[in-house]
Amino acid sequence: MILHFNNTTLEVQPNDSSYRYRSLMAKPQLVLKFSLPRYVEIPVGAYCEYMGETYYLNAPQNIKKQGTRNIEYTLNMGTLQDNMALYKMRNSVDHRLKWSMNAKPHEFLAEIVANLNERDGSGVWSVGTCIDAKEKTIEFNHTNIDAALSQLAETFETEWEIVGTTIHLHKVEYFKADPLPLSYGKGNGFMPGVGRTTPSNELPIKRLYVQGGDRNIDRSKYNNAPNLLLPKSQSIGYDGTYFSDEVGYDATKGHTYTSDADGYYIERTDVVSDAVKEDSLDCSSHYPSRIGKVTSVIAVKPAKNFYDFIDNTIPAALNINDYIIEGETPTIIFQTGMLSGEKEFEFKYKHSERRFELVPQEIDGQTMPNATFIPKAWVYDGSGHVVEEGDTYAIFGIMLPDSYICDNTNKEGASWDMMREAVKHLWENENQKFTFTGTLQSLYAKRNWVNIGGKLKVGGYIHFSDTQ
Repeated sequence: MILHFNNTTLEVQPNDSSYRYRSLMAKPQLVLKFSLPRYVEIPVGAYCEYMGETYYLNAPQNIKKQGTRNIEYTLNMGTLQDNMALYKMRNSVDHRLKWSMNAKPHEFLAEIVANLNERDGSGVWSVGTCIDAKEKTIEFNHTNIDAALSQLAETFETEWEIVGTTIHLHKVEYFKADPLPLSYGKGNGFMPGVGRTTPSNELPIKRLYVQGGDRNIDRSKYNNAPNLLLPKSQSIGYDGTYFSDEVGYDATKGHTYTSDADGYYIERTDVVSDAVKEDSLDCSSHYPSRIGKVTSVIAVKPAKNFYDFIDNTIPAALNINDYIIEGETPTIIFQTGMLSGEKEFEFKYKHSERRFELVPQEIDGQTMPNATFIPKAWVYDGSGHVVEEGDTYAIFGIMLPDSYICDNTNKEGASWDMMREAVKHLWENENQKFTFTGTLQSLYAKRNWVNIGGKLKVGGYIHFSDTQ
C-alpha cells in the first residue's frame, strides 16, 4: 500500500487486522494497521488508492511505540463523503441555515449537490438516479449535509447511495433477477453459524389503512370527508417495479390490490392472505393540487412591492375564481425559487389574462415580493424548448375539478397517486420478513472470486437455500 503526502510517498505493509468497511447508507472506511522501524509523521490529508477509490486521512494518526524500532500505526481513512459531516446545509439562494423547502426528491438532491460543490469545487459532485415522488416539506435547522441526506431518504422512505462523487436516491438493489446462490456446507459458501431471526415488530400486513391530506378539500362537496380518500372499489396491479397501467408491467410477477367501497384501505386480492395485522400509512402529503409555472413576471409598482405573474399554461376551463372554497382565503405557495418554503401569498386572479396579483406580505422582517425575493419566469426558445427553468407554484384554498382529485377512467388524480404509494408500501410489507446472518468461507471466496466477486457488494441480492 502506497501513502501519498507532502509530495512524497511511503510504502507500507498493512497487517491482517486491516480492513475496509462498507455498509448501506454509511460512509466507507479504510483502516490501515502497520508497523515501521522508525517514526514517520503522516499528516492529515495523506491519501492512498484502494480498489479504485481514493481514501484520505482526515484525523491524526494513532501510534503505539512497542520499541525504538517497532512503532505501530493505525490510520482511519475515509473518502470525500466524510466532508459531508463538515459542511452545513444552507439555502443555496440566500444562504440561510434555518429554512424549509417543499419539493420533489430530485430537487432536494440537487440542493445537496449544490451545497457540496460550493465547498469542494464546481462539478465535483453530481446528481445520479433519483426516485420520483410527490412534493414534501423538509425543514433544515443548522443541519450538516450528511444528516440532510439521511433526512431526505427518511422523508421519502428510500435509501441513498454514493458511487464516487455521484449521489443516488433510490432503493439500493443489485442482481435482483440473478442473485448469488449461497448455502451452508463445504463448497457452498457459508461457514457454520448461519442463522435466521424474525423481527418481533415486523409481522406481515393484511389491510393497510390510508389517510390523505386535508388541503384543497371542500367537505361540502366531498361527501363530508375531511381528508383525501382512496379511489373507491378500484383495483390495480403491481410487480415491484411497474403498475398494471404502465409499459413494462409483468403480470406473471404482479399482485392485485383493491380499495374498499369507502376509500379507507387497500388489501391484496389476487390471493387469500394468512396475515391478520392491520397497519396504517400517513399520506398527508397527498392532496388535490396543480403545480403551475411562472411564465412571465410583471413589476407593477416595485416601490410598493406590487408584483404580478402570468401562467399561460392554465387551461381555459380552469378559472381559479370558480373553485374557491367558501369561507377560505386562497393562497399561493411557491414550490421553487426565492419565494419557496412556507411563505403564503394572498392574490387576486384575472382569468382572461391568466394573471395573479400578489398581495405583499411581511416575512422574515421584510416585505415580499421585492427586488430580491421575486418569482422567476421560465424562458423558452422559438421552438418552445426550455432555455432556463423558472419557478413553480401551487394554490391552496380551492377545490379543483374531479380530474385533479380522482379520475378512475385514466387512473389519475391525487387519490390514485395516494393509492400507488399505498400499494408500494403494502408490497414491501405483505410477507413475513426474516434476517439471515452468515460468514462467508474465505477459501470458498478465494477459489470462486472471479465468479462471485462482482456480486459481493452492498445491495446485492443473495439466493439463500438450505435442505433443512
